[in-house]
Amino acid sequence: MKTIQAALHPTDGYINSFKRNTVEGWWEIEVGLPISWVFDENNKIKCEVLAETEVGKLVRISPKTDKIVIDDLILFVEIIIDTNQRIAKKEKEFTDSLEKKKKELEVWASGFYKEMDELKETSFKKVGENFVKTLQPEKKPRKPRTPKPKSETTQEPDLTQFKSPGVSFQEKDSSDLLELDTSEEIKK
Repeated sequence: MKTIQAALHPTDGYINSFKRNTVEGWWEIEVGLPISWVFDENNKIKCEVLAETEVGKLVRISPKTDKIVIDDLILFVEIIIDTNQRIAKKEKEFTDSLEKKKKELEVWASGFYKEMDELKETSFKKVGENFVKTLQPEKKPRKPRTPKPKSETTQEPDLTQFKSPGVSFQEKDSSDLLELDTSEEIKK
C-alpha cells in the first residue's frame, strides 16, 4: 500500500478537498480544472460542476455506487489530468506545426508577390522594346574601314591612265567619233 503523499502526487495542484458525504456514506473529491479541459462521468463515477470562472472550473467527483472507493476517485482524477495533458500536447504540436507552415507560406507568398511586381515593372518594357525592334528592320552591322597603309615615301599619284600619249584632247578628230557610233549601230 502507498503512502497518502505518493498516492496523491499525480494530482498535485488539482485536488481542492476531500469530503465525506454522510447521507450516502462515501467520499467525494473537489478538483479545480482549467476552463478548456474536458471530462465526463461514466456509469460508476459522477462529475458535477460546482463553480465556473473565466480561468477554471470547480468540479465534484463522487461515486454512483457504494462499491467505489477513494482510490478509484483519485485514479479517475488522474485519468482526467492525463487525458487533458495529452490533448494540450497535441494542440501545442498542431499550433507549432501551423506556425511553421504559416512562416513557410509567408516566405513563399512574399517571393511570389516580389516576382509579380518584377513582372509588372519589366514586362511592358521588354515587350515594348521587342515590339519596336519588329517595327524597325535590323541594320546589318558594318565592318569598320581599315585605312590603307601609307608607303614611307610620298609620291604623286600616277595619272598616266588619264593622259593620252602624244595626242591632245583638242587635236582629236571628231570623225573618229562618228565612225565609232556607226560601228556600234552595226553591231546591234
